Amino acid sequence: MPRSARDKDHSSVHDARVLQAVRIAAVAAILLDFAATLALLELPDAELGRLFKIRLMQIAGLSTALKLDLPSIREEGEKQRSHSNRGSKRRTSASEHLDASVANAARHHLVAEGRLLRAVDVCKALGITEQRLSKDGATGRIFSVDLEAVPYYPAFFLANEINRKDLVKVVRKLGDLSGWRKWDFFTEPNGALGNLTPLQALMHGEVKQTLRAAEGFLEM
Repeated sequence: MPRSARDKDHSSVHDARVLQAVRIAAVAAILLDFAATLALLELPDAELGRLFKIRLMQIAGLSTALKLDLPSIREEGEKQRSHSNRGSKRRTSASEHLDASVANAARHHLVAEGRLLRAVDVCKALGITEQRLSKDGATGRIFSVDLEAVPYYPAFFLANEINRKDLVKVVRKLGDLSGWRKWDFFTEPNGALGNLTPLQALMHGEVKQTLRAAEGFLEM
């Protein structure tokens, strides 16, 4: 079946974005370390692609841990909720629907930014099977969040800058909280940690303090 004009336009935009991303990556690589870039040319295409994709996911995880480039859509969501609360203490079905829509859009934005990853991508990055990933989820070594009945995993689990054993301790401390509640804990500034996020605190080696903050979060 021939593709529609709309499909062709979408494909051309997608191709342009991919080419632009590759162009930026190539320029950055050459400017930062030309010798290392030449070494990349010796790698098989498939291996180079695999390594590049894994590193992309790791960097996405690190950006989450550092809380870089906060999505403007989340700021807009806060403004909408604040305005709704000032207007009336009694929530209407319309305001609840608005908040739900904003929250859902923000969550989709997290996927678009690479801060939440599909199971297949996490498995590739960690070098494990989906069966192993499922087992790790059941034993509290990792957690997922559901978005429209599809599980996504936080990219910060791939960040080499965070000690995985320390991260697991905190995940398990949070117990049976929902995946989204755990996400909120790890990614939002915490007063008990000097307004660092728990991820930032773990990067600084503040494991005991983060565990205590998790205990406090459970009592909220």
